[in-house]
Amino acid sequence: MRQYILPKTFKGESSLVLSGKESQYLIKVLRLKEGQHILGRDQGGITYQLTIEKIGKQECTLSCIAVNEDASVQTTDALPSYTGPYPNLTLMQCLCKGKKEEQIVRQATEIGVKEIVLVQSRYCIPDLSGKSEKALGNRFERLDRQVKEALQQSGSPLSTEIYPEIIPLTELSKWWDNRGPALFFHQSNRNEPQKTLHELFESLPIDTPIALLVGPEGGFSEEECSTLEDEGWTPVLLRTNILRSETAGIYALSAIQTIMTEKSY
Repeated sequence: MRQYILPKTFKGESSLVLSGKESQYLIKVLRLKEGQHILGRDQGGITYQLTIEKIGKQECTLSCIAVNEDASVQTTDALPSYTGPYPNLTLMQCLCKGKKEEQIVRQATEIGVKEIVLVQSRYCIPDLSGKSEKALGNRFERLDRQVKEALQQSGSPLSTEIYPEIIPLTELSKWWDNRGPALFFHQSNRNEPQKTLHELFESLPIDTPIALLVGPEGGFSEEECSTLEDEGWTPVLLRTNILRSETAGIYALSAIQTIMTEKSY
């Protein structure tokens, strides 16, 4: 399903003029013609039926009709067959190199994560502590573009958001504030027996907030693992091969989403 994520400046107007790359995406990439429709979502997740009313040299004009989330929207593409409910997942990803980080954000958005939080831990290769506000802003802008492209490609009804600050690992528990189960994924030996993902989530309501913390390329230190356990985080060992950081988060999100959605049937 192709959908169009409306600009942040859109405030529910009945008509919208797009130019530049935004117009090219609809006309050149999706090859929409006058009179054709596409599903639109604004920044708040409200859905619209968008119709191409006029195509100019460098712009196009859309009509915008708000529709209910469960309404039948006439589009040129098929909607995903699964429409929810989705689990309430927050991915907490320790900093990785730029391209890897973009890949993680794009794929997590396609899966249907609610929020993505960047975390600074001991073994993170990127150290952003001395970066300027402008440099950090550019980093988040690149990631926001990945989110938008992934939402448009996947048709996800969830408006994935990126938390606009980098949180030190030492402050993460305070930020999460016991909203729901908090898990961290590791490849080390822990002292206590660990539950499987099925055991952790078999009786959990699907809308319960769940935090998933994934380490950087260098993993977590033993001290970090012990501190997380002391603060109430549940260690999870993925029973598979050793995974790269950019693979582990996607693997974990996919596994938990499958467990949570399949048990609702």
